[in-house]
Amino acid sequence: MPKKASRRARATKRAAPAPAAAAGSPNLGACLRRLRFERRLSIADISVATGIAKSTLSRVENDQLSLTYSKLLQLCRGLRIDLAELFSHDRGAEVPRPSGRRTHTPPGAGHRVQVGKLEYDYVCTDLAGKKMTPMLGRIAARSLDEANGLWTHEGEEFTLVLRGRLQLHTEFYEPLVVEKGGSVYFDSTMGHAYVSIGDEPLEIMCVCSTPDMVLRTAEGVVHHGAHAVPAAPAAQGARLKSRSSKS
Repeated sequence: MPKKASRRARATKRAAPAPAAAAGSPNLGACLRRLRFERRLSIADISVATGIAKSTLSRVENDQLSLTYSKLLQLCRGLRIDLAELFSHDRGAEVPRPSGRRTHTPPGAGHRVQVGKLEYDYVCTDLAGKKMTPMLGRIAARSLDEANGLWTHEGEEFTLVLRGRLQLHTEFYEPLVVEKGGSVYFDSTMGHAYVSIGDEPLEIMCVCSTPDMVLRTAEGVVHHGAHAVPAAPAAQGARLKSRSSKS
């Protein structure tokens, strides 16, 4: 039976050292710094446009902090880009149009982002305007607290367990155990968290639908060549505090 979650509360994301970039791929800090220099923007300009604190952006650029998926969406929305442009190696290349597109990510060549005990490789980032964001995740969190509580972001989410055992915590349901080879699909605006409960390390494939607002702003850049960075409200993504439920 569905279960009502405990009260919601906004909270500041815990700091986490940014990991080394995957082979051949610049890390998030390098990508943000390059984008900022190309647009001749200060950290203060980025902060105003995205609603992300200057101190947070500075720590990201200096590889002292990574951003959650919801914060990446907030960053991209404010800058009127999508993840493909943020992670792009060659800014001068023409953005492929949505017809007969294909891209490939070799093993270990994704763009790695780590927050606490959650580590994700963003893959197939070469194409702009995608309707899905695929990720490969390694989850070391062994409790809801280690996962930093419940998180929300726009869109929907599909997760397949590649290795280990997943305990999925969600805002309105009892924790769900997903075995290797099992999968789950859910509304990402519902608070959720991934926890590893198996003897093996937990590895997952996660695919998130890209919010329409991010797609629209990215398409505006592609089709109209817009480079202005207007002020943007804070993103809707947030962490929720929740009492832990017994599995």
